[in-house]
Amino acid sequence: MNTGFGTTLVHLLVKDKVINQEAMNKAQEIREQKGGKVEDILVEQGFISPDDMLSYRAMALETVPIHLDALTIPEEIANIIPEDIASSHKIIPIAKTSKTLTLAMLNPLDINAIDDIEKLTGLHVVPVISIRDSIERAIKRSYRSSRETVDEYLKNIKEPQTTYSLETVATEIDQESYDRASLERLAQGAPVVGLVDLILRQAIEERVSDIHIEPYRERSRVRLRFDGILEETHPLPKKLHPAVVSRIKIMSKMDIAERRQPQDGRITLKVAKGNINMRVSSLPTAYGEKVVIRVADESKTALGLEQLGMPRIELEKYLKVVESPYGMILVTGPTGSGKTSTLYASLHHINKPMVNIITIEDPIEYLIEGLNQVEINVKAGRTFPSVLRSILRQDPDIIMVGEIRDFETAELAVEAALTGHLVFSTLHTNDAPSAISRLLDLKVEPFLISAALTCVIAQRLVRVLCKSCKKPYKPSQTILDELNLPPGDYTFYEKQGCSVCNNKGYRGRTGLYEIMFMNKEIRELTSTLKDVKDIQIAAIKDGMKTLRRAAIDKVIDGITSLEEAFRATADL
Repeated sequence: MNTGFGTTLVHLLVKDKVINQEAMNKAQEIREQKGGKVEDILVEQGFISPDDMLSYRAMALETVPIHLDALTIPEEIANIIPEDIASSHKIIPIAKTSKTLTLAMLNPLDINAIDDIEKLTGLHVVPVISIRDSIERAIKRSYRSSRETVDEYLKNIKEPQTTYSLETVATEIDQESYDRASLERLAQGAPVVGLVDLILRQAIEERVSDIHIEPYRERSRVRLRFDGILEETHPLPKKLHPAVVSRIKIMSKMDIAERRQPQDGRITLKVAKGNINMRVSSLPTAYGEKVVIRVADESKTALGLEQLGMPRIELEKYLKVVESPYGMILVTGPTGSGKTSTLYASLHHINKPMVNIITIEDPIEYLIEGLNQVEINVKAGRTFPSVLRSILRQDPDIIMVGEIRDFETAELAVEAALTGHLVFSTLHTNDAPSAISRLLDLKVEPFLISAALTCVIAQRLVRVLCKSCKKPYKPSQTILDELNLPPGDYTFYEKQGCSVCNNKGYRGRTGLYEIMFMNKEIRELTSTLKDVKDIQIAAIKDGMKTLRRAAIDKVIDGITSLEEAFRATADL
């Protein structure tokens, strides 16, 4: 292609007398004042039509001009590239062979875009040129369903080129009688495929962590978990439920004919920022199969400890513990409190070529380069204790045990920490000092706990107030007294709601941390089987902030609301 594109284009336009010197001077003057490209300005000012400019740009670049408005792009071709990539690069695929992908581009000289698409698809890109408006209209047409709500999709879908519409799918399904072949055929029809794809992609765009699809007598309910809170959204017609569930089971490689037993599977979707892994679980209920999809964004595995919300002083002390060559670090809290994120961030911090890190997980949440990850499979004999015994023969430096559930796992983990390994694991306890009590309940010897344990983190997740709409107010003295705050000029914030946060008032979550570092006094209390309350008092004296105190600090800092702080710590 000709690299002197700008000069060649102007030369062609002048040579063919499409523009005169006066038009060129005017375009140059506007560019100096406002910026932009001469060719775009010439079109905007009416000196040349968009179609003529397309033809001359194609001649200058020695490529083919494509008029996208007259072209119907098949859905399977458009979907080779995710919509967000197409929009950001101003590109859209229009044809494909076994080895090549023809790509309509605003700028066929955009080597970075071409490289990105070739890496994404594994195909050789053949660039052709089109104009911005046509590309944007083609993207809007081709990816229509990704911007619609499910309600709009159900209402507006028209499928003249396919045998099945949503209406015919719903008509054909008989809740009492359907076989594998018919379900498979219906689940792979364009209407249901588009509907399920829409549900999944909307969940990703809106940062949903879980999708619940639930059958009831008269309807099928869809609920989404936003920032830890389940919210009911678009209902589905009840007769569509079997086809939607079957589509999800096909995508997650589950058996669509098995409807009496729970099943588990996985779905991986490619988006611009990386892969989205989804864990899928089906469960037979009174009115059909319920499906829950856990959305796991691989980009979140790159989160550093600094991004989790841990206060600076505690973080500095925790980093020293994480960088120790041996000992046991426990992360505690209920399901959904962010324990896995803290563990992965900790492992990410010490994931270096010179150390051997092995994890035992049930299931593996994220696949991370540099970690040797083993998934529990009880039917295959891979339990926490059996795998832990095996990996101790694999010369590990660092071990992560997904959860300590029984005496055997606890004993092996403690022994590993005492024999020169750094061990991470989790427990289900409400606060940090109770982790010691839990290990004692599992019959681990107190002197072993005292010697092995180096740090316990109890945590919760709290929703972050939307920065665009949070509203300040002055708390009353009564509230300050209830919070045991010293006199001062405090400003708290409460939720409002705006377009940025989808009128929820919150956007994202951050961690609350109660971190107990083992010191001489706490070790002595542990060894002598003292009451857990004594251990808590000793830890607070050593500088440990309780979870409730950590929540109040987030309120004072304007990060969350008082209402949310109390909600997140209601079990304490």
